[in-house]
Amino acid sequence: MTTSAETIPHTKPSEHKQRKWQDYFTFNTDHKVIGIQYFVASFLFFFIGGAFAEAMRTELATPDPDFVSPEFYNQLLTMHGTTMIFLWIVPAGAAFANFLIPLMIGAEDMAFPRLNAVAFWMFPVGGILLMSSFFVGAPQAGWTSYPPLSLVAGKWGEEIWILSLLIAGTSSILGSD
Repeated sequence: MTTSAETIPHTKPSEHKQRKWQDYFTFNTDHKVIGIQYFVASFLFFFIGGAFAEAMRTELATPDPDFVSPEFYNQLLTMHGTTMIFLWIVPAGAAFANFLIPLMIGAEDMAFPRLNAVAFWMFPVGGILLMSSFFVGAPQAGWTSYPPLSLVAGKWGEEIWILSLLIAGTSSILGSD
């Protein structure tokens, strides 16, 4: 009696491929690998957003601005909200969707696996670009960036912030295949 993958119904040899740790740091089209990549990257941004929240809470411990300046507090508020919404909640949902939905419906992979992989790799690029806005003056207009606050904030920080959200948003749209 043979028990190879060819004789077991509804099982393909490619489903039982052993993964190496390098597979999680490369361009990969396997939905399970992409789901784990989303989990890890979104948790990293969760910890960064949590550090922003801790800095804000430390400032709020006393009524005087003694830990950070009011301008930097507004930057922390903007970056915390943006990080938690666009780099934690949305990608964590994509992580669950990428990993579980093909398994739940019995599909081999997502509908467009290469597009799905491109969508993941756009997400860290947008996140790194968002974090780099601190170097030119992060926006101070809140995570919604409504006027009039968005009009008084630093020009370059706001523009890099918007560009990073466009990249992260495009990643989210492309990943919804």
